[in-house]
Amino acid sequence: MSCALLRLWGLPSYIDSVELLISELVTNALRHGEGSAVGVRICADANYLHVYVRDGSPRTPVPRPLDDSSEDGRGLHLVAAIVDRLDVSDDGMTVHCALALPERAA
Repeated sequence: MSCALLRLWGLPSYIDSVELLISELVTNALRHGEGSAVGVRICADANYLHVYVRDGSPRTPVPRPLDDSSEDGRGLHLVAAIVDRLDVSDDGMTVHCALALPERAA
């Protein structure tokens, strides 16, 4: 679904990044969201492409220290490395990522 939206919006170059963001954030929500439903929203404004992932857990996601021997725990670090903004809602239930869009000619 996200691929089709990005193509429709004329943003196909963002497909790989958005798919990775959704995969990592939804995986985290399923693992740590205490069995609640997970929601994904994608939207864009003049400056940013926004990805929101929401679960029912009030626990704020916190990146774990990186450990070369660990098989997991890299998701939020990876997300932070590819986005221009990363925020968590005050209630801890929504992670928001933003990717800067190129300036468009007026």
